[in-house]
Amino acid sequence: MSASEQENVSRSRRNLWVLAVVLCVFPALILGALQWFMASARKQAAADPAIFAAQSSAAVVARLGTPIVPAWPIQGWARSQKGNGAAQLTIGLSGPKGLGTLTEIARQQARQWRVCQLEFAAESGSPIQLISDSSRHCTP
Repeated sequence: MSASEQENVSRSRRNLWVLAVVLCVFPALILGALQWFMASARKQAAADPAIFAAQSSAAVVARLGTPIVPAWPIQGWARSQKGNGAAQLTIGLSGPKGLGTLTEIARQQARQWRVCQLEFAAESGSPIQLISDSSRHCTP
């Protein structure tokens, strides 16, 4: 086998390896990105009622001012299966007067997220308990 033929065989093998890696890695990247976006959407759906409660709270408005804007990304976890689930989230908030954090525990029943516990903590001052619900839909 001549040197040019050996070089062509070597190049073909290298191209096959590159193709194999691309065919394995690319789908894994796509699936990983899809999973990340789905988790982010679940967190956002669980966080929306908590964010609304904070924006509607006179005590939170007094500490942060308006408008109150949620930070991204939302930290924590949200799991849901067949319209039922649970979430434990930490949501950063900012306003013209400062920063704060919402800590939320939520439950989902029949595709409806409900806030079970919600506490707001600003950079200064004591935490504010916004919601503490021990009703039937908040029990594990």
